[in-house]
Amino acid sequence: MKRKGSALVQSKEGWYGVTFDVREKEISELRVHSGKSLPELKQLVGEKGYGVALENGYGYLFNLSFPFSDKRKIRMVIGNELEERLPLSTEDISVDFVETTRGGVLAAAVPNTVLEEFRTDKHTSITTLQSLSVLYALKWFGVIHKKDFAFIHVNGNSTVIMGFKEDNVCYIRQFFHLPQSDGLTDAVREMLNNKDFNPLSWIMISDSEDAASLKEEIEKTFHLHIDTPRLGRLLHNGEAPEWLWPGIGAALLSIKPKGEINLTGLRQQYAFLSTKAGLRISAALAALGLFVLGLFYLDYYFKERTYRYLSSEPMRIYKLAFPKSPPVKDTVKAFRDKIKALEAEPGSIGAANNPLAVLDQISSKIPADLDVKVHEFVSDEKEFTISGTTVSFASVEKIKVGIEQMKGVSQVDMQNLELAANKQVKFRLRGRL
Repeated sequence: MKRKGSALVQSKEGWYGVTFDVREKEISELRVHSGKSLPELKQLVGEKGYGVALENGYGYLFNLSFPFSDKRKIRMVIGNELEERLPLSTEDISVDFVETTRGGVLAAAVPNTVLEEFRTDKHTSITTLQSLSVLYALKWFGVIHKKDFAFIHVNGNSTVIMGFKEDNVCYIRQFFHLPQSDGLTDAVREMLNNKDFNPLSWIMISDSEDAASLKEEIEKTFHLHIDTPRLGRLLHNGEAPEWLWPGIGAALLSIKPKGEINLTGLRQQYAFLSTKAGLRISAALAALGLFVLGLFYLDYYFKERTYRYLSSEPMRIYKLAFPKSPPVKDTVKAFRDKIKALEAEPGSIGAANNPLAVLDQISSKIPADLDVKVHEFVSDEKEFTISGTTVSFASVEKIKVGIEQMKGVSQVDMQNLELAANKQVKFRLRGRL
C-alpha cells in the first residue's frame, strides 16, 4: 500500500518542506519545497498530517535512569529530574520520553515558545528534534548494522553524540561546536574512555560544509573508521543533498508516530488513586516531610559554616600575600591598592602582562551584577585563558565583549561553550596579549 510522508524542517535559512510517497521500503515522488513562508509550506505538506523536525539547538536531550519502569510514574517525576538540568523552568518547556530499558529513558525537552506554532495545528502528527529524526531514517534504511554503535549528528553549530549498547541508548552529549574548538574531539575521547562501552561502528551525519574535515580529524586522532551514508544512494537519487536527512526522517515519522518522542502529542490522562493507595502515599509524604526538615537543618548548618569560612578567607589570603602589612578593614580595597602599587614598579611583578594585572583588568570589565564563577585562569607573556560558569549564553557574550575592550588585548577567542548542570553554561575564553 502506498502512503504519503511529509514534513516541515527548520534550518538556519528558515523552513523547508518535504513530501514523498512510500511503498514498502521504497521512496518515490520526492519533492522539496523551499523559499516559501511557513503558512504556505503548511498548506503544501499538511493534507494528511506532517512531521516537524526542529534544529538541535532549540531543544535538549537526556539519558535518564529511574528505579522503576512504569511510564505513568516516570511522567510524574521526570519534571523534577530535569529541573536542575535545564536553563528554564519545567513550566515553560514540553517534555516527552521513551523507555529504552527497564528504568532507562531517552527524554527530549523544548521550550513552549518554540512549539506554539504547531501545538494547535491538527495536521501536526509529530514534533521532534533533528538528531532523532535522522536516527529514525538511518534505522528505516537499514544502514545501522551493529547493536553497539555511536551516532554523531552535526546540525549547524549544534552537535549531538549518542552511544548505543545492545541497540539501547547509553550515552548522550549535546553541545555547541564552534570552529577551531576541540569540543567534538573531547566528546569522542570521553566516550572512548568509558570502559563499559565499546562501539563497534561509528556513523556521522552532518549538514556542515566542513563535514569531511571533521570526519578525517576524528579518524586520524582516534584511529577509527566513521561511516557517512549517502542519502542520494539510498534514495536512488544522486541529487538528494545530505541536509535532507532530517526531512526524510521526520516525514517517515509522520506516517507512524506512535511510540516515538512527540513534543506536541496529547498528554496521557491518569485515573485518581484509590483511597487505600492515597493513605499510603500520605503516610509516605509525612515521613518524607520529616526527612526533608532534617535536610533543611543540615543545609542551614553547613551553609552557616561555609559563610564563616568564606568571610575569613580573604584576610587569610591577604596575610599570606603581604605578611608584613598591618591589619586592614577592607581587604578587597587593600588588595587593589597593593596591585596598583606593584603595577607602578617597572620590571616588577606589576608589569603590564603579569597574571595579577591581567586578572584585575578582567575583573574590572565584568559587570558587577553578572553571576560568574571562574574555575581556571592561566596567563603568560603572549596569551591567557579563563574558564568558568555563568547563568546564560548572553552572559558569556558580555564577558567576551568586556575582555575585548581591555587595553593590550588584541584578540579573544571562544574555545569552548556548552550547557552544564544546575542551569549553568560552561565557557572557556582565550585572549592574546
